[in-house]
Amino acid sequence: MKKPNIIGIIGGTGRMGQWFEAFFEKRGYEVLISSRRTPLSNKELVQKSDVVIISVPIRVTVEIIKEVGPYIAPEALLMDFTSLKKASVEAMLKYSKSEVMGAHPLFGPNIESLKGQTIILCPARGESWLPWLKEVFKEAYLEITTPEKHDQIMAVIQALTHFFLLGFALILKESPFSMETLMRYATPNFQIISQRIFHLNHQNPEIYASIQFDNPFYHEKILPLCWEVLERLKKIIQDQNYEEFLKIFQELGDFLGNYSSPQKGF
Repeated sequence: MKKPNIIGIIGGTGRMGQWFEAFFEKRGYEVLISSRRTPLSNKELVQKSDVVIISVPIRVTVEIIKEVGPYIAPEALLMDFTSLKKASVEAMLKYSKSEVMGAHPLFGPNIESLKGQTIILCPARGESWLPWLKEVFKEAYLEITTPEKHDQIMAVIQALTHFFLLGFALILKESPFSMETLMRYATPNFQIISQRIFHLNHQNPEIYASIQFDNPFYHEKILPLCWEVLERLKKIIQDQNYEEFLKIFQELGDFLGNYSSPQKGF
């Protein structure tokens, strides 16, 4: 099995970069990092590394790939950790001759281990590094797919979820009640959603902006569907259409199937 001697992380001073630096070092690998704040340049890093990981904001990912791609050895592996895959994978294929793997860790830098976490892999050129990736990430669940399918699914998993959390938070902000008052009256469902909203305070808004702005499938399919469904629900409620309202729960029961379980809600 092919293994790297040196792993290079561009953007290694960021929180995710630091997490993976520690992760690889604990497993005995030498790790180099570069960023705008390091003496080591991006070019120097890729020339020394067997595996190169791009861990920078989405908006500059293609620019960085274009900068370093030509200097990566053909037998090396080039990966990116951004939340959208199609554009970055296309750039890695265009600007490098190396093996290419799109990757998306579906977690943040606050976790202690990969146990129970998911990493998406999008193989794009070459497969000689795949056995090593499966081995080094063996604690995690690995989902292998295409960049296109990844971005389509993330339009729902990330973009739509963030949209509703942000919308819910803004509605609470504009309501006549303080958060303190609302939490005193909170039901289990409200507490669960509120915890996700509180989590927004600790996130990087630039990442959230890129997820909302830069996914074409989200704008072409998911957002229009969102407005359509909300308009349907709004009309049912305004019309006091009791039968149609109950029908929604019947439809959801068929769709959710075994994923639903009886729990205290409201």
